[in-house]
Amino acid sequence: MRLLILFLLLFIFTTRIAQSQNLEKIGTKDMMKIGSGLTFSSIGYTSDGIPARRDPFTWFLSGTLNVSFLDLSFPLSYSYSNQHGTFTQPFNQVSFSPQYKWIKTYIGFNSMTFSSYTLAGYVFAGAGIELNPGPWRISAMYGRLNKAIPYDAIAQSDATMAYQRMGYGAKIGYEKEGHALSIIIFHASDYPSSIPFIPSNTQVTPKYNTVISLTGKTKIKTHFSLEGEYALSGLTRNVLSMEETNQDRKNYLPALFTMRSTSQFFSAYKGSLGYHANIFNLQLQYERVAPDYQTLGAYYFNNDLENITLAPTLSLFKGKLNLACNSGFQRNNLDNSKLSDNRRFVNALNVSFMASKKLSLTASYSNFSSYTKIKPQSDPFYYNTLDTLNFYQVSQNANAAGSYNFGNTRWKQSINLSASYQVTGQKSGTVQQTPALVYTANAGYNLGFIPAGISSIVALNVNRSVIDILSSTYWGPTLSLGKSFMHNTLRTSVGCTFNQVLSNGKTTSNVLNSRIGLNYGLKVKNKKYGKPALGFNLNYLKRFSADLNSSPFSELTGTVNLTYGF
Repeated sequence: MRLLILFLLLFIFTTRIAQSQNLEKIGTKDMMKIGSGLTFSSIGYTSDGIPARRDPFTWFLSGTLNVSFLDLSFPLSYSYSNQHGTFTQPFNQVSFSPQYKWIKTYIGFNSMTFSSYTLAGYVFAGAGIELNPGPWRISAMYGRLNKAIPYDAIAQSDATMAYQRMGYGAKIGYEKEGHALSIIIFHASDYPSSIPFIPSNTQVTPKYNTVISLTGKTKIKTHFSLEGEYALSGLTRNVLSMEETNQDRKNYLPALFTMRSTSQFFSAYKGSLGYHANIFNLQLQYERVAPDYQTLGAYYFNNDLENITLAPTLSLFKGKLNLACNSGFQRNNLDNSKLSDNRRFVNALNVSFMASKKLSLTASYSNFSSYTKIKPQSDPFYYNTLDTLNFYQVSQNANAAGSYNFGNTRWKQSINLSASYQVTGQKSGTVQQTPALVYTANAGYNLGFIPAGISSIVALNVNRSVIDILSSTYWGPTLSLGKSFMHNTLRTSVGCTFNQVLSNGKTTSNVLNSRIGLNYGLKVKNKKYGKPALGFNLNYLKRFSADLNSSPFSELTGTVNLTYGF
């Protein structure tokens, strides 16, 4: 059965590959494209009052070349500096994705996604294909998921040891008029012979995995929709373990999976029911992933969880006012095998109001809370309810922002305001921790004189945090001015920011940051000969002495960038 599946996959890959390039571009000016770029950067640095925090002079040269033929890309890059040089020749990890109409192929190093429970973005070296003829949706892949890494005998470590892992999978589906149904199969296995030496005490074992999934969605009358997925994963944690010949445990995938003493089956499923109207939408979602659920087609997977989410949205006044809410509940320890339970409550509200083309307002609030209960261990001689180990944590966030744009075609002006509030606290048994508070506020005014290419910004930022008996305030104004010359090819800018830090009302730091910038981009008549650009930036930072315990210092950093691309 497995050989038949593998043969079908290979047949799909080896047929019509030559026709799957983007042949529609043959004979056009876009059939072949060549792009390249060259960048030279130099940084000078000096300091006074403190040890140098970087080298006094560094330079960096980098170049790129990319040749594209019928949408096949051949990139090449080179970089060198007075610190080190690197040469990137990615042809040993080449990635092709040629396509023609409803046929798309993957050759080399690529990633594909069938679903979150099966193959989910895992990079493999091999081949894949996607076919979308009419209502059919067909995907398949075959390749190497992991490269073999032998045991480090010199360091006597198996930290990086890995077996060669091969995998294949396919997804076949049908979708039409809002109704869809698909079936997925994914298989991956490690090869014990890919490593010449396996230490007897290692915990790194060769694995074996087969996953079957069924997904679907449908419309119920006009306003309702239903979709879901069910996946069953069979995992062998060590293929070197004994093969089971008895019938003590049931094999749920008898034609695709070989049972061994370290084999287990896990399930995962999710579903959603939605209601859709002109101004109101409602989505009810449920997900359950069994403890230890795993697929070798994903890098990381959250398991042992159950989620219930309710998400309504409302749009009023012809879309000017929009409200969205998301409320949910999550818990773990589904099989009661852990000594602690964790429950999380999630509530979030977002409001946006576009009063006019000039005025817009947004606000949001979220309340994330979690509850953990530590279960007492059984002890025939001592009983303790462990009430003090019940743990409750709450985090609240509130944000508000508004912008007002005004002026005319010559003078553009805008005012931007934003503020946020955050509080976190926790309680363990009867002991409640002092909440931590964080406040932030930002105000800015932008002014631009369009005919002269002048723009200016005046802003004020304030950040205050209160943790137990310690309060810290960070605030400062910002002023910047920009001007364009020579038909917008030369852009200059100057800016200054002052920051002050106070701890419990006492000044601990005063910092002044000044900067000058110049960027020039030459306009060329024929871009095929390339386009050069020059940039220069100078930054001066001065820290003043706030008390007898602090010393002043200054830093000057200059940067020059020269780029040429075509």
